[in-house]
Amino acid sequence: MSFFSKIKSSWIIHILALLHAATALCCQLYKVDDELLLTVLTMAMTLMVCLKKNLSTEFTASIIIVANIIGYLLGTMGANIMGLIFSSPYAIYPLSTLMTTEILGWSIVAIAGIFRLGKPDQGKSSLTSPYMKWLLLAAAGIFVLRIVVVLFFSEAPVDSNEVYGIIRDVISNSVGIIILICLNILYIKYSGKRTKSVSKAAKAVILTLFMAAAALIESLIVAYGLPFTFTNEPESRFLLIFIVSLITQITIYCIIFIVSYAMTAKNEMQRQRERAHSAQYRYMKLKGQVNPHFLFNSLNILDCLVCEEKNEQASIYIHKLAGIYRYMIKSEEEELVKLSDELVFVGLYVDLLKVRFPEGFEVETAIDEDCRNKYILPCSLQLLIENATKHNSVSGENPLKIRIEARGDEVTICNNIIPKITKSQSTGLGHKYISRQYLDLCGKSIDIDIVNDNYCVTLPLI
Repeated sequence: MSFFSKIKSSWIIHILALLHAATALCCQLYKVDDELLLTVLTMAMTLMVCLKKNLSTEFTASIIIVANIIGYLLGTMGANIMGLIFSSPYAIYPLSTLMTTEILGWSIVAIAGIFRLGKPDQGKSSLTSPYMKWLLLAAAGIFVLRIVVVLFFSEAPVDSNEVYGIIRDVISNSVGIIILICLNILYIKYSGKRTKSVSKAAKAVILTLFMAAAALIESLIVAYGLPFTFTNEPESRFLLIFIVSLITQITIYCIIFIVSYAMTAKNEMQRQRERAHSAQYRYMKLKGQVNPHFLFNSLNILDCLVCEEKNEQASIYIHKLAGIYRYMIKSEEEELVKLSDELVFVGLYVDLLKVRFPEGFEVETAIDEDCRNKYILPCSLQLLIENATKHNSVSGENPLKIRIEARGDEVTICNNIIPKITKSQSTGLGHKYISRQYLDLCGKSIDIDIVNDNYCVTLPLI
């Protein structure tokens, strides 16, 4: 295990937050601009947290961009807040950068945790990942862009008021912002499908051209007042508008990409969970099909019938046993079956149980006709009847009575509680798997109640 894999995300955040504060303090002491140094530290913290959480290359690059932009805004806001409390810049800027770094770090951890965004190789250090070079290249590109922007605004013959005015014009132009949002949503939605066979370098070129084109559209809308008016801006001001529009476009793209990626990851996680639950339920049904106790009891009963030369009863028993297995095999890949079909299957199963328990076992049904065409989880009623015979005593003196009742949008199966002298160990897996399947399929849960010494399980009808 590498050293990086042993470090907790919380350590990374706290250490980088302290480094931010120390850098801001040193820059204040020596009257040095701390903007680029803090940018490097923010990118390093973001990159390490994303690597620790095993986030994808594209998501990490987007997080780095958004973290730097939001970090700048939070840092400015934090400095203003700290200015109300402290008067010394040696306290204001270190504390504001410390607070900003902590917020950014824990926000990334929260996003990754909420949407379960990690890749399948969780637990392995991403420092050795083949994607590392792309992450470093993306981080270097972002840093170079930041340097270019800083140098341009420091060398350009414009004052801060003009820059703030341009930023206000770009952000407040609702038509342009709406167009950028729509363009980015469409690009993110369709680019993944159309560029699956395209190399990463080609994707980077396509994305760069799209960014420039979208920023140019926004610049034209802001500079010339389109589509409502037409005003001509000087070339120098148009270049400033384009740079601000490009930064705005990159920010919007990254935010939409992060949201889209998170939603896709969450949906995929849901699908994987549903498939896992379905596989577990099918496995449980398969275990029921080859249950050694059920087979042993069935074969033992058949042997008794044959020995007693009750050939007709043995033949009927065999046909019913075959019908049970035929239904189980038929419904193996079915998510839902009609209640009427499930009741026929349950009838066959109950008939076999009555041969095993000739006395003390009673099953009655009360099914509304309009419920018969509704759907239920296959083998669910049979599993509940099996549980009732497994965990309760069956005797002629104190019969086990099971009632199946279907009304409205639910079916309830109840049995009187007759504890065995030697209790069977219950794992609760049957109810657990049935409940999971219903939650995955229709978002409804099953109800389990004990009413007047009766154990009742209510299943939704779909």
